[in-house]
Amino acid sequence: MGSTVKFNWVLQIETEEPVNENHTYQFEKIGNRMFPIDTPIDLIDLDRNTVAKIKITSFMNISDLTSGSFEVIKIYTGTEKSVLTNYWIENQ
Repeated sequence: MGSTVKFNWVLQIETEEPVNENHTYQFEKIGNRMFPIDTPIDLIDLDRNTVAKIKITSFMNISDLTSGSFEVIKIYTGTEKSVLTNYWIENQ
């Protein structure tokens, strides 16, 4: 008997609207996951395009679901966005 928990150093979710710096957003992911709290990580979309640098401010695991919140630190643009997107695509 046991449970599966994934340790994530990136948050991959569908971003339905443009995100804004210094705003807090909610997220949900199927499965149980662990994230670093108050540590910068990348936010990527489902196609692995880099969106922003964020920090997870809280998360909670319940029956096969992880929900939480994150704050946007920086929006990626230009060359930085391209380089980081290539990194996440190459490291699937």
